[in-house]
Amino acid sequence: MSLLIPQYGLFLPAVLAILVYVIRFLAFATIAFFTLDPSRNPGVGYTPIARPAIFNLRSNIHRELLQSLRTLIIFSAVIAVLFGYGLLQSSRLYYQINNYPQWWFWASIPVMIFLHDTLFYWLHRVLHVRPLYELFHRPHHDSLYTTAFTSYSFGWGEALFEAMIVTVILFIVPAHPMAFIAFQTISTAFNIYGHCGRDFFPESMSRHWLGRWLNTSSLHAHHHRFARGNYSFYFTVWDRLMHTLVANGK
Repeated sequence: MSLLIPQYGLFLPAVLAILVYVIRFLAFATIAFFTLDPSRNPGVGYTPIARPAIFNLRSNIHRELLQSLRTLIIFSAVIAVLFGYGLLQSSRLYYQINNYPQWWFWASIPVMIFLHDTLFYWLHRVLHVRPLYELFHRPHHDSLYTTAFTSYSFGWGEALFEAMIVTVILFIVPAHPMAFIAFQTISTAFNIYGHCGRDFFPESMSRHWLGRWLNTSSLHAHHHRFARGNYSFYFTVWDRLMHTLVANGK
């Protein structure tokens, strides 16, 4: 019975985690919304898919914020369980910067990003298989026309799955906590860019030898509108390898 009682408590790590997640998400998403959302008519970039006249921006953002709050609560609960039950002690986190070469501190960040991209691609693709799509992924696709607040607008099941693939990274990649925070901050920023409804990379980038490997807001906008293809997060590597890249959403 004592195994069910957390050794280090759950409340404090949950509160700290939710504060970090919510503040970071709201700060990034709010800035992106007021500077990039098509409704603000920014002077940079273009709108990949135009919103119809009947699109109700206010009600969409209200739904997305509520679902995002639920997602961030689930993320925080997972962190609290990992900390409270001492599971992080079995992870690959290291706390002394000299435990690994200093170059690894910086190298670990792109390594985590590439691993996250792989895990996300396969989770995302599986979630588009019915009935899993109906059970878990449909709430995210209720946003046919995305906003910066769509980025964490998940159903409870998908939010838990997303938390689990990030947890897997903690048990695979040796990472200092600050490097892990940097990875998650980059992830949040890129996720918000992908959903902001605006793009500023030239369309010719898809033909550039290097640019063609970067995922864009345009590709993800087409994914939301047509619910097929473009399953990647940061890069197009897996979409290209698995022939699931849909350049024009048709």
